[in-house]
Amino acid sequence: MGKAQGQAPTDTAAQEDASREVLRCRNCGAALRGEFCHSCGQREGHDLRFLQAVGEITGDVLTWDSRFWRTLFPLLFRPGFLTAEFITGRRARYVPPFRLYLIISFITFLTLSITTNDAMVVFDEDGDAEIQAPLIVGTNGINESADVEQSEEDEPSSKAIKGIDLGIDPNDPSTPRWLARLGERIEANGHRVEKDPNLFLDQLMDSLPQAMFVMLPCFALLLWLFYLFSPFHYLQHLVFALHFHSFLYLLYLLSEGLDWAGLEIGGLLTVAMLAYLPLALRRAYDSSTSAAIAKSLGLYLLYGILLALVLAAVSVTVIALL
Repeated sequence: MGKAQGQAPTDTAAQEDASREVLRCRNCGAALRGEFCHSCGQREGHDLRFLQAVGEITGDVLTWDSRFWRTLFPLLFRPGFLTAEFITGRRARYVPPFRLYLIISFITFLTLSITTNDAMVVFDEDGDAEIQAPLIVGTNGINESADVEQSEEDEPSSKAIKGIDLGIDPNDPSTPRWLARLGERIEANGHRVEKDPNLFLDQLMDSLPQAMFVMLPCFALLLWLFYLFSPFHYLQHLVFALHFHSFLYLLYLLSEGLDWAGLEIGGLLTVAMLAYLPLALRRAYDSSTSAAIAKSLGLYLLYGILLALVLAAVSVTVIALL
């Protein structure tokens, strides 16, 4: 009897606990046992006030921002350092290479599209077309400053697409039918581009990020060939490629900013670009100075040829698909 009376308060407390509504995490649904969820770590969800919401939104951003600036300085001024840190396993303090590339490349191609749009063909009050832009002429990758006026009676200018010649003769019996059709399509679309170069430039700017993304594993493959008998793996070469291309994009953004500010130091930036690769190879792969210079020259040559071929293929594909 006394034992039953002693258990009554415990049973009552258990019933009260059972009847009480269990609070659950709004993020993962786990039962809450305090201010923070033991499962996912999210703080007990209340309806946030404005300042609290701003704090939660910016908290992670500011934390990430410190990593970004900690990554940006060595990327610019310590060639090869980030790759060397990645290889040795010191990675948590820096932005991951792939994420770094995505962010910088996004800003770069956004800036490139804006500056290209600013330099596209415009029409005056009389309806005459005027090209006031550095255009990429054909597949040669040569920037030419053009100031071409075209009246309604004049023939369309061929400068916008000059240089694209696949050597396809549709009238040649030996030419496959599909290839002849491709040549005719490119020729027809080429005349459209001559009348409105914006058609080509718009599509080219849309295709350029994907083309450069494809070039990353190609550059890493060249590195793998140059360091074939080294202990480095392809993944480490790919990390180097991500860091190197991120630097090139930053250099472009820097040149645009300096140009906007009226400072012309293009020659200095070119020297920086040429010097960066051997310095990065020397640090990241622990190469000798002479070996790093020799391999960087070979990389620049082979990668330049490969890049020109890819951009030519992209240009022809863009025109064929217009």
